[in-house]
Amino acid sequence: MKVLINRNFALLWLGQAISNLGDVILGAALVLWMANDLGRGRSWAPVAVSGVFIAEYVPVALIGPLAGVFVDRWSRQLTMLRTDGLRMALTGCLAWLLSPTLPFFGSLEPPLGWRLGAVYIVVLLDQSCGQFFNPARLALIGDIVGPEDLARATSLSQATMGLSVIVGPAIGSLLVFNFGIQWAVIADALSFAVSFLTIALIRVPVEKPQERGHISFGQDFRAGLQVLIGNRGLLAVLLASLLSMSAFGALNALAIFFVTDNLHAQPNLYGPLGTVLGLGAIAGALLAGLIANRLGLRRLLWGATLALGLTTLLLARMTSSGPAFVLIWLVGATWIAVNVAVEPLVLRLTAREFVGRVTAVLTPAGSLASVLSAALAGALVSTVLHDFHGTVLGLTFGPVDTFLCGIGSLVLLGSMVVRLLMHNVHFLDEPTESATSPLASSTDQASQAKAPDP
Repeated sequence: MKVLINRNFALLWLGQAISNLGDVILGAALVLWMANDLGRGRSWAPVAVSGVFIAEYVPVALIGPLAGVFVDRWSRQLTMLRTDGLRMALTGCLAWLLSPTLPFFGSLEPPLGWRLGAVYIVVLLDQSCGQFFNPARLALIGDIVGPEDLARATSLSQATMGLSVIVGPAIGSLLVFNFGIQWAVIADALSFAVSFLTIALIRVPVEKPQERGHISFGQDFRAGLQVLIGNRGLLAVLLASLLSMSAFGALNALAIFFVTDNLHAQPNLYGPLGTVLGLGAIAGALLAGLIANRLGLRRLLWGATLALGLTTLLLARMTSSGPAFVLIWLVGATWIAVNVAVEPLVLRLTAREFVGRVTAVLTPAGSLASVLSAALAGALVSTVLHDFHGTVLGLTFGPVDTFLCGIGSLVLLGSMVVRLLMHNVHFLDEPTESATSPLASSTDQASQAKAPDP
């Protein structure tokens, strides 16, 4: 792709592609190791696996929204280098602790509690580092990629991430069952080393230190929120992200039940359905990158949100596997298209000194929406909707399709609000008369937000 001609972005993309693959390999390997090796035949195995996901989410909820303040204060490149170096060291220590016998300690076998505790602590710390790395990565992209190439850069990153999600679990399974869990951890540690090296080779424009005066952490954090809330374009991005992640969370939670109850198929169809979803995401990311500049990021955002709502509604009504495979592919393509529009819009709507704080609020909000949607889907389908069966206009509804139809309708209606919010929104890099219009730009909001509270 044209954007890979940009040496700096090519280095960043390569490092992140390998690092993301390492993360997926390790995530899948840990689940397999806990379920089929460490906890086989033991009642606590499901709880142990759940602990990994809890350790992954806690930093997103607690650290994520706050990390952006520090990202905006620090050098983006140095932040990424330090967090990658720390994650490489953490995963290296975990590989040592998960060895069948601890090197340098003879035949000493680490106790079960030590190994579980080490996994949770490393996952927790690794995800904590990620809360600083990810906003810094997006801000760095804004420094090294021109506005006209932002959508292509994002689409390429999303496509490679989708590919990692497809092939990573297979590699993780191969490593666990043939070589041992420690080799999956070593693979992740090496991926951080590659990421560190590629980031170090990036030539970043000199970052001029900002004259911040005596501004407290709380004032900086509130200033970031003011920029997000005071910009209609960013509110549209936030809403679209919440809607798409809610649909994704519900689909993840109900997919296996959709296969067995609605498609009347065997549970083994669940795996291929997930693969088709991933393939749709890869294709959707590449296609969105190709059409983003022609269609416009504003239209891409609300149009992809609208398409996601429609495809989710249609998928909910499927009763045979053939059409369901087509629609799950479209759901993956439209869902990722929303994501392709989000990052370029954040960069083009937000003053540089606020990118970290805005991103650090948007990302945890989307993750929270996904978790809450999945939890709500599981709770309602298991209780209130468990025995529900109804007929509307000759169409019959059961528990799973009722909830999916509700989510699809919500996304569909929300896309109209996204369109209204994006109307007449101007980017910071294009000429505008917004200084005299009711729509204040992010620059105006930034100058207001920087003033300390009286």
